[in-house]
Amino acid sequence: MLKIRNVVEIILLVIKEMHQILTTCQDFAELEKRIYRLVQTITLKLLLTACNYLDEELMKSRDKERLKLIHTKTREIITPFGEVMFKRRYYRDLKTGEGRYLLDEALGLAPRQRLSPWTTEIAVHVAAEMPYHKAAILLRELTLGAVDIRAMTIWEEAQEAGKKLLEQAEEERQAVFDRGELPKGRRQSRELRVEADEVWVAGRDNGKGRRKIAIKIGVGYEGKVKVGQNRRSLQERQVVAGVTEGKVFWEEVITQLGRRWDLSAVEEYYVGGDGASWIKQGLEYFPRVTYRLDPYHLRRALLEGLGHNEAAYKEVSEALIKGDWAEVDKALSAAERKSKGVERRRIIKLRHYLKNNWEGICQTKATERLGAIEGQVFHHIARRMKRHGARWSNKGADHLARLLAARANGELKEAVRLFWQAQPETIRQAVGDKPIRTEGRKHGQDPEEWLRASVPALYGPASGEPWVKYVLRVLTKELPNIA
Repeated sequence: MLKIRNVVEIILLVIKEMHQILTTCQDFAELEKRIYRLVQTITLKLLLTACNYLDEELMKSRDKERLKLIHTKTREIITPFGEVMFKRRYYRDLKTGEGRYLLDEALGLAPRQRLSPWTTEIAVHVAAEMPYHKAAILLRELTLGAVDIRAMTIWEEAQEAGKKLLEQAEEERQAVFDRGELPKGRRQSRELRVEADEVWVAGRDNGKGRRKIAIKIGVGYEGKVKVGQNRRSLQERQVVAGVTEGKVFWEEVITQLGRRWDLSAVEEYYVGGDGASWIKQGLEYFPRVTYRLDPYHLRRALLEGLGHNEAAYKEVSEALIKGDWAEVDKALSAAERKSKGVERRRIIKLRHYLKNNWEGICQTKATERLGAIEGQVFHHIARRMKRHGARWSNKGADHLARLLAARANGELKEAVRLFWQAQPETIRQAVGDKPIRTEGRKHGQDPEEWLRASVPALYGPASGEPWVKYVLRVLTKELPNIA
Protein backbone atom coordinates (compact mmCIF):
# COMPACT_ATOMS: atom_id res chain seq x y z
CA MET A 1 0.00 0.00 0.00
CA LEU A 2 1.02 3.61 -0.46
CA LYS A 3 2.33 5.36 2.62
CA ILE A 4 0.92 8.54 4.12
CA ARG A 5 4.34 10.10 4.66
CA ASN A 6 4.99 10.17 0.88
CA VAL A 7 1.86 12.25 0.34
CA VAL A 8 2.56 14.55 3.28
CA GLU A 9 6.14 15.27 2.15
CA ILE A 10 4.94 16.33 -1.29
CA ILE A 11 2.15 18.51 0.09
CA LEU A 12 4.55 20.22 2.47
CA LEU A 13 6.93 20.86 -0.43
CA VAL A 14 4.11 22.51 -2.39
CA ILE A 15 3.28 24.81 0.54
CA LYS A 16 6.90 25.76 1.13
CA GLU A 17 7.66 26.45 -2.53
CA MET A 18 4.40 28.34 -3.12
CA HIS A 19 5.16 30.63 -0.19
CA GLN A 20 8.62 31.34 -1.56
CA ILE A 21 7.29 31.97 -5.07
CA LEU A 22 4.60 34.36 -3.89
CA THR A 23 6.99 36.37 -1.75
CA THR A 24 9.70 36.74 -4.41
CA CYS A 25 8.08 36.77 -7.86
CA GLN A 26 8.12 40.04 -9.81
CA ASP A 27 5.25 39.64 -12.31
CA PHE A 28 2.73 37.21 -13.73
CA ALA A 29 5.16 35.83 -16.31
CA GLU A 30 7.59 34.80 -13.59
CA LEU A 31 4.74 33.50 -11.44
CA GLU A 32 3.40 31.13 -14.12
CA LYS A 33 6.86 29.85 -15.05
CA ARG A 34 7.91 29.17 -11.46
CA ILE A 35 4.61 27.44 -10.68
CA TYR A 36 5.03 25.36 -13.83
CA ARG A 37 8.53 24.33 -12.69
CA LEU A 38 7.08 23.46 -9.28
CA VAL A 39 4.47 21.25 -10.96
CA GLN A 40 7.28 19.56 -12.90
CA THR A 41 9.21 18.92 -9.68
CA ILE A 42 6.14 17.55 -7.90
CA THR A 43 5.26 15.31 -10.84
CA LEU A 44 8.78 13.88 -10.96
CA LYS A 45 8.59 13.09 -7.25
CA LEU A 46 5.24 11.39 -7.72
CA LEU A 47 6.62 9.39 -10.65
CA LEU A 48 9.61 8.33 -8.59
CA THR A 49 7.36 7.35 -5.67
CA ALA A 50 5.07 5.37 -7.97
CA CYS A 51 7.94 3.52 -9.68
CA ASN A 52 9.62 2.62 -6.38
CA TYR A 53 6.33 1.45 -4.94
CA LEU A 54 5.44 -0.65 -7.99
CA ASP A 55 8.89 -2.22 -8.08
CA GLU A 56 8.60 -3.19 -4.43
CA GLU A 57 5.13 -4.70 -4.86
CA LEU A 58 6.20 -6.61 -7.97
CA MET A 59 9.09 -8.05 -5.97
CA LYS A 60 6.71 -9.27 -3.25
CA SER A 61 4.21 -10.80 -5.67
CA ARG A 62 6.70 -12.52 -7.99
CA ASP A 63 7.16 -16.26 -8.32
CA LYS A 64 10.02 -16.61 -5.83
CA GLU A 65 10.83 -20.16 -6.89
CA ARG A 66 11.44 -19.05 -10.46
CA LEU A 67 12.65 -15.44 -10.28
CA LYS A 68 15.81 -14.83 -8.26
CA LEU A 69 16.63 -11.26 -7.23
CA ILE A 70 20.16 -10.36 -8.38
CA HIS A 71 20.63 -6.62 -7.91
CA THR A 72 19.13 -3.19 -8.61
CA LYS A 73 20.04 -0.90 -11.47
CA THR A 74 19.26 2.76 -12.13
CA ARG A 75 17.30 3.82 -15.20
CA GLU A 76 16.78 7.34 -16.56
CA ILE A 77 13.65 8.27 -18.50
CA ILE A 78 12.96 11.67 -20.06
CA THR A 79 9.36 12.66 -19.33
CA PRO A 80 7.51 15.86 -20.34
CA PHE A 81 8.32 17.13 -16.83
CA GLY A 82 12.03 16.39 -16.95
CA GLU A 83 14.31 13.44 -16.40
CA VAL A 84 13.30 10.93 -13.72
CA MET A 85 15.89 8.53 -12.34
CA PHE A 86 14.72 5.45 -10.49
CA LYS A 87 16.10 2.08 -9.42
CA ARG A 88 14.46 -1.16 -10.37
CA ARG A 89 15.24 -4.72 -9.41
CA TYR A 90 16.89 -7.17 -11.79
CA TYR A 91 15.90 -10.83 -11.66
CA ARG A 92 17.26 -14.03 -13.13
CA ASP A 93 14.67 -16.44 -14.51
CA LEU A 94 15.89 -19.79 -13.16
CA LYS A 95 13.86 -21.66 -15.78
CA THR A 96 15.05 -19.86 -18.91
CA GLY A 97 18.23 -18.22 -17.65
CA GLU A 98 17.10 -14.83 -18.95
CA GLY A 99 17.45 -11.58 -17.03
CA ARG A 100 14.29 -9.56 -16.39
CA TYR A 101 13.25 -6.19 -15.02
CA LEU A 102 9.69 -6.73 -13.81
CA LEU A 103 9.03 -3.01 -13.49
CA ASP A 104 10.08 -2.34 -17.10
CA GLU A 105 7.88 -5.18 -18.34
CA ALA A 106 4.85 -4.06 -16.35
CA LEU A 107 5.12 -0.43 -17.50
CA GLY A 108 6.01 -1.33 -21.10
CA LEU A 109 9.43 0.35 -21.05
CA ALA A 110 11.49 -0.94 -23.96
CA PRO A 111 15.23 -1.65 -23.46
CA ARG A 112 17.48 1.35 -24.06
CA GLN A 113 14.45 3.59 -24.59
CA ARG A 114 15.24 6.98 -23.05
CA LEU A 115 12.03 8.83 -23.87
CA SER A 116 8.89 8.04 -21.92
CA PRO A 117 5.80 6.92 -23.89
CA TRP A 118 4.15 10.30 -23.47
CA THR A 119 7.30 12.18 -24.49
CA THR A 120 7.58 9.95 -27.55
CA GLU A 121 3.94 10.62 -28.40
CA ILE A 122 4.43 14.38 -28.13
CA ALA A 123 7.69 14.30 -30.12
CA VAL A 124 6.14 12.30 -32.97
CA HIS A 125 3.08 14.56 -33.07
CA VAL A 126 5.28 17.66 -33.32
CA ALA A 127 7.54 16.00 -35.92
CA ALA A 128 4.45 15.41 -38.07
CA GLU A 129 3.81 19.16 -38.06
CA MET A 130 7.25 20.69 -38.58
CA PRO A 131 10.92 19.95 -39.38
CA TYR A 132 12.77 17.91 -36.77
CA HIS A 133 15.10 20.71 -35.63
CA LYS A 134 12.15 23.06 -35.11
CA ALA A 135 10.34 20.32 -33.20
CA ALA A 136 13.30 20.01 -30.83
CA ILE A 137 13.32 23.77 -30.23
CA LEU A 138 9.56 23.85 -29.61
CA LEU A 139 9.70 21.00 -27.09
CA ARG A 140 12.51 22.72 -25.22
CA GLU A 141 10.62 26.02 -25.08
CA LEU A 142 7.27 24.54 -24.08
CA THR A 143 8.77 22.53 -21.22
CA LEU A 144 11.13 25.27 -19.99
CA GLY A 145 14.09 23.07 -20.88
CA ALA A 146 12.77 19.93 -19.18
CA VAL A 147 12.73 18.09 -22.54
CA ASP A 148 16.05 19.01 -24.12
CA ILE A 149 16.61 16.45 -26.86
CA ARG A 150 18.36 16.58 -30.22
CA ALA A 151 16.57 16.80 -33.55
CA MET A 152 18.13 13.44 -34.45
CA THR A 153 16.40 11.85 -31.45
CA ILE A 154 13.03 13.09 -32.66
CA TRP A 155 13.86 11.84 -36.16
CA GLU A 156 14.66 8.40 -34.76
CA GLU A 157 11.37 8.23 -32.84
CA ALA A 158 9.34 9.33 -35.87
CA GLN A 159 11.13 6.86 -38.13
CA GLU A 160 10.60 4.01 -35.69
CA ALA A 161 6.89 4.80 -35.45
CA GLY A 162 6.64 4.97 -39.25
CA LYS A 163 8.48 1.67 -39.55
CA LYS A 164 5.99 0.04 -37.18
CA LEU A 165 3.13 1.34 -39.36
CA LEU A 166 4.82 -0.09 -42.46
CA GLU A 167 5.20 -3.48 -40.78
CA GLN A 168 1.58 -3.43 -39.65
CA ALA A 169 0.33 -2.46 -43.13
CA GLU A 170 2.43 -5.19 -44.75
CA GLU A 171 1.18 -7.81 -42.31
CA GLU A 172 -2.46 -6.82 -42.93
CA ARG A 173 -1.92 -6.75 -46.70
CA GLN A 174 -0.41 -10.22 -46.71
CA ALA A 175 -3.23 -11.51 -44.53
CA VAL A 176 -5.77 -10.41 -47.15
CA PHE A 177 -3.98 -11.01 -50.45
CA ASP A 178 -1.64 -13.90 -49.59
CA ARG A 179 -3.59 -15.83 -46.97
CA GLY A 180 -7.10 -14.94 -48.11
CA GLU A 181 -8.33 -13.53 -44.79
CA LEU A 182 -11.27 -11.16 -45.25
CA PRO A 183 -11.09 -7.68 -43.69
CA LYS A 184 -13.47 -7.13 -40.79
CA GLY A 185 -14.89 -3.69 -41.52
CA ARG A 186 -18.45 -3.18 -40.30
CA ARG A 187 -19.48 0.26 -41.50
CA GLN A 188 -22.16 0.12 -44.20
CA SER A 189 -22.20 2.47 -47.18
CA ARG A 190 -23.93 2.18 -50.55
CA GLU A 191 -21.24 4.21 -52.34
CA LEU A 192 -17.51 4.62 -51.78
CA ARG A 193 -15.23 7.14 -53.47
CA VAL A 194 -11.50 6.59 -53.78
CA GLU A 195 -9.09 9.22 -55.17
CA ALA A 196 -5.36 8.81 -55.67
CA ASP A 197 -2.38 10.89 -56.73
CA GLU A 198 1.40 11.16 -56.45
CA VAL A 199 3.39 13.94 -54.83
CA TRP A 200 7.06 14.26 -55.71
CA VAL A 201 9.54 15.33 -53.04
CA ALA A 202 13.26 16.01 -53.26
CA GLY A 203 15.43 12.96 -52.62
CA ARG A 204 18.92 12.81 -51.20
CA ASP A 205 21.81 12.93 -53.62
CA ASN A 206 22.88 9.34 -54.29
CA GLY A 207 25.94 10.28 -56.33
CA LYS A 208 23.98 10.48 -59.59
CA GLY A 209 22.70 14.01 -59.15
CA ARG A 210 19.42 15.27 -57.75
CA ARG A 211 16.49 12.91 -57.82
CA LYS A 212 12.80 12.88 -56.90
CA ILE A 213 10.79 10.47 -54.76
CA ALA A 214 7.15 9.72 -55.54
CA ILE A 215 4.83 9.43 -52.53
CA LYS A 216 1.52 7.84 -53.40
CA ILE A 217 -1.55 8.96 -51.51
CA GLY A 218 -5.07 7.60 -51.63
CA VAL A 219 -8.22 8.91 -49.96
CA GLY A 220 -11.39 6.91 -49.46
CA TYR A 221 -14.64 8.54 -48.32
CA GLU A 222 -18.41 8.15 -48.52
CA GLY A 223 -19.29 11.61 -49.79
CA LYS A 224 -19.09 15.30 -49.00
CA VAL A 225 -21.01 17.15 -46.32
CA LYS A 226 -21.47 20.90 -46.05
CA VAL A 227 -19.65 22.39 -43.03
CA GLY A 228 -19.89 26.10 -43.84
CA GLN A 229 -20.45 28.63 -46.58
CA ASN A 230 -18.78 27.28 -49.72
CA ARG A 231 -17.05 24.61 -47.65
CA ARG A 232 -17.50 20.86 -47.66
CA SER A 233 -15.82 18.08 -45.75
CA LEU A 234 -15.14 14.48 -46.73
CA GLN A 235 -17.38 12.09 -44.85
CA GLU A 236 -15.58 9.23 -43.04
CA ARG A 237 -12.25 10.03 -44.71
CA GLN A 238 -9.52 7.37 -44.71
CA VAL A 239 -6.03 8.30 -45.94
CA VAL A 240 -3.36 5.87 -47.19
CA ALA A 241 0.15 6.99 -48.12
CA GLY A 242 3.57 5.52 -48.79
CA VAL A 243 6.51 5.12 -51.15
CA THR A 244 5.66 1.92 -52.97
CA GLU A 245 4.74 0.47 -56.35
CA GLY A 246 1.20 0.69 -57.70
CA LYS A 247 0.14 -2.92 -57.11
CA VAL A 248 1.24 -2.96 -53.48
CA PHE A 249 -0.26 0.49 -52.90
CA TRP A 250 -3.71 -0.54 -54.12
CA GLU A 251 -3.59 -3.69 -52.03
CA GLU A 252 -2.85 -1.53 -48.98
CA VAL A 253 -5.75 0.75 -49.94
CA ILE A 254 -8.16 -2.19 -50.16
CA THR A 255 -6.89 -3.56 -46.85
CA GLN A 256 -7.25 -0.28 -44.97
CA LEU A 257 -10.65 0.51 -46.45
CA GLY A 258 -11.70 -3.02 -45.50
CA ARG A 259 -10.78 -2.34 -41.89
CA ARG A 260 -13.49 0.34 -41.71
CA TRP A 261 -16.13 -0.58 -44.31
CA ASP A 262 -17.89 -3.80 -45.19
CA LEU A 263 -16.73 -3.72 -48.82
CA SER A 264 -19.16 -6.47 -49.84
CA ALA A 265 -22.04 -4.12 -49.01
CA VAL A 266 -20.79 -1.29 -51.26
CA GLU A 267 -22.93 -1.13 -54.39
CA GLU A 268 -20.94 1.45 -56.38
CA TYR A 269 -17.31 2.52 -56.36
CA TYR A 270 -15.91 5.68 -57.92
CA VAL A 271 -12.18 5.93 -58.50
CA GLY A 272 -10.66 9.29 -59.42
CA GLY A 273 -7.21 10.40 -60.51
CA ASP A 274 -5.14 12.32 -63.02
CA GLY A 275 -5.12 9.60 -65.65
CA ALA A 276 -1.83 7.98 -64.66
CA SER A 277 -1.58 4.29 -65.54
CA TRP A 278 -0.87 3.24 -61.94
CA ILE A 279 -4.10 4.93 -60.80
CA LYS A 280 -6.15 3.14 -63.46
CA GLN A 281 -4.53 -0.05 -62.20
CA GLY A 282 -6.69 0.39 -59.10
CA LEU A 283 -9.85 -0.21 -61.16
CA GLU A 284 -8.98 -3.92 -61.16
CA TYR A 285 -9.50 -4.11 -57.39
CA PHE A 286 -13.04 -2.73 -57.25
CA PRO A 287 -16.25 -4.32 -58.57
CA ARG A 288 -18.94 -2.09 -60.10
CA VAL A 289 -16.42 0.73 -60.45
CA THR A 290 -16.65 4.00 -62.38
CA TYR A 291 -13.50 5.93 -63.26
CA ARG A 292 -13.47 9.75 -63.02
CA LEU A 293 -10.75 12.06 -64.30
CA ASP A 294 -9.83 14.57 -61.63
CA PRO A 295 -11.23 18.03 -62.67
CA TYR A 296 -8.13 19.86 -61.46
CA HIS A 297 -5.86 17.90 -63.79
CA LEU A 298 -8.37 18.23 -66.64
CA ARG A 299 -8.37 22.04 -66.29
CA ARG A 300 -4.59 22.09 -66.05
CA ALA A 301 -4.25 19.99 -69.22
CA LEU A 302 -6.62 22.33 -71.07
CA LEU A 303 -4.71 25.42 -69.96
CA GLU A 304 -1.35 23.91 -70.89
CA GLY A 305 -2.61 22.86 -74.31
CA LEU A 306 -4.88 25.77 -75.24
CA GLY A 307 -3.97 28.59 -72.87
CA HIS A 308 -2.63 30.54 -75.85
CA ASN A 309 -5.87 30.18 -77.83
CA GLU A 310 -8.92 31.45 -75.96
CA ALA A 311 -11.42 30.65 -78.70
CA ALA A 312 -10.24 27.05 -79.06
CA TYR A 313 -10.23 26.65 -75.27
CA LYS A 314 -13.89 27.72 -75.15
CA GLU A 315 -14.91 25.41 -77.98
CA VAL A 316 -13.19 22.37 -76.47
CA SER A 317 -14.65 23.09 -73.02
CA GLU A 318 -18.20 23.30 -74.39
CA ALA A 319 -17.69 20.04 -76.29
CA LEU A 320 -16.41 18.37 -73.13
CA ILE A 321 -19.52 19.47 -71.25
CA LYS A 322 -21.67 17.86 -73.95
CA GLY A 323 -19.54 14.71 -73.87
CA ASP A 324 -19.14 14.82 -77.67
CA TRP A 325 -15.73 13.52 -78.74
CA ALA A 326 -16.34 14.38 -82.40
CA GLU A 327 -16.72 18.07 -81.53
CA VAL A 328 -13.68 17.95 -79.23
CA ASP A 329 -11.57 16.40 -81.97
CA LYS A 330 -12.85 18.89 -84.54
CA ALA A 331 -11.97 21.89 -82.35
CA LEU A 332 -8.54 20.49 -81.55
CA SER A 333 -7.80 19.79 -85.21
CA ALA A 334 -8.75 23.35 -86.18
CA ALA A 335 -6.52 24.77 -83.42
CA GLU A 336 -3.68 22.45 -84.42
CA ARG A 337 -3.75 23.65 -88.06
CA LYS A 338 -3.42 27.26 -86.94
CA SER A 339 -0.50 26.56 -84.56
CA LYS A 340 3.18 25.87 -85.00
CA GLY A 341 6.14 24.62 -83.01
CA VAL A 342 5.70 24.28 -79.24
CA GLU A 343 2.04 25.34 -79.30
CA ARG A 344 1.20 22.68 -81.87
CA ARG A 345 2.98 19.98 -79.88
CA ARG A 346 1.03 20.99 -76.78
CA ILE A 347 -2.27 20.57 -78.64
CA ILE A 348 -1.21 17.12 -79.87
CA LYS A 349 -0.33 16.18 -76.30
CA LEU A 350 -3.70 17.47 -75.09
CA ARG A 351 -5.59 15.39 -77.70
CA HIS A 352 -3.69 12.28 -76.60
CA TYR A 353 -4.48 13.00 -72.93
CA LEU A 354 -8.19 13.61 -73.51
CA LYS A 355 -8.57 10.53 -75.71
CA ASN A 356 -6.86 8.25 -73.18
CA ASN A 357 -9.09 9.56 -70.39
CA TRP A 358 -12.31 10.06 -72.33
CA GLU A 359 -14.19 7.49 -70.30
CA GLY A 360 -13.22 9.26 -67.07
CA ILE A 361 -14.32 12.62 -68.48
CA CYS A 362 -17.75 11.43 -69.61
CA GLN A 363 -18.67 9.44 -66.48
CA THR A 364 -20.83 12.07 -64.77
CA LYS A 365 -24.01 10.17 -64.03
CA ALA A 366 -25.13 9.10 -60.55
CA THR A 367 -22.30 10.81 -58.72
CA GLU A 368 -21.13 14.20 -57.62
CA ARG A 369 -17.77 15.55 -58.71
CA LEU A 370 -14.74 14.08 -57.04
CA GLY A 371 -11.76 16.45 -57.15
CA ALA A 372 -10.75 16.28 -53.48
CA ILE A 373 -7.32 14.73 -53.93
CA GLU A 374 -5.29 17.90 -54.59
CA GLY A 375 -6.37 19.46 -51.30
CA GLN A 376 -5.67 16.20 -49.47
CA VAL A 377 -2.19 16.01 -51.00
CA PHE A 378 -1.38 19.53 -49.85
CA HIS A 379 -2.75 19.27 -46.31
CA HIS A 380 -1.45 15.80 -45.46
CA ILE A 381 1.82 15.44 -47.39
CA ALA A 382 3.08 18.47 -49.33
CA ARG A 383 2.68 21.02 -46.52
CA ARG A 384 5.10 19.03 -44.35
CA MET A 385 7.41 17.36 -46.84
CA LYS A 386 7.88 19.84 -49.72
CA ARG A 387 9.46 22.61 -47.68
CA HIS A 388 12.48 24.40 -49.08
CA GLY A 389 15.74 22.53 -48.58
CA ALA A 390 14.19 19.24 -47.42
CA ARG A 391 15.82 16.06 -48.77
CA TRP A 392 14.51 12.56 -48.16
CA SER A 393 15.63 8.98 -48.42
CA ASN A 394 13.12 6.42 -49.70
CA LYS A 395 12.67 4.94 -46.23
CA GLY A 396 12.54 8.30 -44.50
CA ALA A 397 9.89 9.60 -46.90
CA ASP A 398 7.84 6.42 -46.64
CA HIS A 399 7.88 6.31 -42.83
CA LEU A 400 6.94 9.96 -42.42
CA ALA A 401 4.22 9.73 -45.09
CA ARG A 402 2.65 6.86 -43.16
CA LEU A 403 2.75 8.92 -39.97
CA LEU A 404 1.08 11.82 -41.76
CA ALA A 405 -1.65 9.48 -43.04
CA ALA A 406 -2.15 8.13 -39.51
CA ARG A 407 -2.48 11.69 -38.22
CA ALA A 408 -5.10 12.46 -40.89
CA ASN A 409 -7.04 9.38 -39.80
CA GLY A 410 -6.82 10.25 -36.10
CA GLU A 411 -4.66 7.17 -35.50
CA LEU A 412 -1.29 8.75 -34.71
CA LYS A 413 -1.55 8.08 -30.96
CA GLU A 414 -2.25 4.40 -31.63
CA ALA A 415 0.73 4.30 -33.99
CA VAL A 416 3.08 5.53 -31.29
CA ARG A 417 1.63 3.07 -28.77
CA LEU A 418 2.86 0.21 -30.95
CA PHE A 419 6.19 0.82 -29.17
CA TRP A 420 4.93 -0.02 -25.75
CA GLN A 421 3.68 -3.40 -24.57
CA ALA A 422 2.59 -2.71 -21.01
CA GLN A 423 1.01 -5.19 -18.56
CA PRO A 424 -1.78 -3.27 -16.75
CA GLU A 425 -3.24 -6.44 -15.26
CA THR A 426 0.11 -7.28 -13.64
CA ILE A 427 0.19 -3.80 -12.10
CA ARG A 428 -3.35 -4.11 -10.72
CA GLN A 429 -2.62 -7.50 -9.20
CA ALA A 430 0.57 -6.24 -7.56
CA VAL A 431 -0.96 -3.04 -6.17
CA GLY A 432 -4.11 -4.59 -4.74
CA ASP A 433 -7.26 -2.72 -3.76
CA LYS A 434 -6.26 -0.64 -0.70
CA PRO A 435 -4.98 2.80 -1.68
CA ILE A 436 -3.23 3.84 1.55
CA ARG A 437 -1.51 2.01 4.38
CA THR A 438 -1.36 3.54 7.85
CA GLU A 439 1.92 2.13 9.09
CA GLY A 440 1.94 0.62 12.56
CA ARG A 441 -1.83 0.60 12.94
CA LYS A 442 -3.16 -2.53 14.59
CA HIS A 443 -6.06 -4.46 13.16
CA GLY A 444 -9.34 -3.09 14.52
CA GLN A 445 -7.71 0.03 15.95
CA ASP A 446 -9.67 3.25 15.46
CA PRO A 447 -7.96 5.29 12.68
CA GLU A 448 -8.46 8.59 14.51
CA GLU A 449 -6.84 7.23 17.68
CA TRP A 450 -3.96 5.88 15.64
CA LEU A 451 -3.42 9.23 13.93
CA ARG A 452 -3.62 11.08 17.27
CA ALA A 453 -0.85 8.85 18.67
CA SER A 454 1.22 8.64 15.50
CA VAL A 455 1.18 12.33 14.44
CA PRO A 456 2.21 14.27 17.59
CA ALA A 457 2.63 17.47 15.57
CA LEU A 458 -1.14 17.82 15.63
CA TYR A 459 -1.09 18.55 19.36
CA GLY A 460 2.48 19.67 19.98
CA PRO A 461 4.09 23.14 19.99
CA ALA A 462 3.81 23.36 16.19
CA SER A 463 0.06 22.73 16.12
CA GLY A 464 -0.62 26.37 15.20
CA GLU A 465 1.62 26.36 12.14
CA PRO A 466 -0.12 26.64 8.74
CA TRP A 467 1.27 23.32 7.48
CA VAL A 468 -0.30 21.60 10.51
CA LYS A 469 -3.60 23.50 10.56
CA TYR A 470 -4.26 23.34 6.83
CA VAL A 471 -2.52 20.13 5.78
CA LEU A 472 -2.17 17.55 8.53
CA ARG A 473 -5.52 18.28 10.16
CA VAL A 474 -7.28 17.90 6.81
CA LEU A 475 -5.43 14.66 6.20
CA THR A 476 -6.40 13.24 9.58
CA LYS A 477 -10.07 13.84 8.76
CA GLU A 478 -9.96 12.34 5.27
CA LEU A 479 -7.45 9.48 5.49
CA PRO A 480 -9.34 7.37 8.07
CA ASN A 481 -12.17 7.05 5.60
CA ILE A 482 -9.92 5.26 3.08
CA ALA A 483 -7.30 3.67 5.28
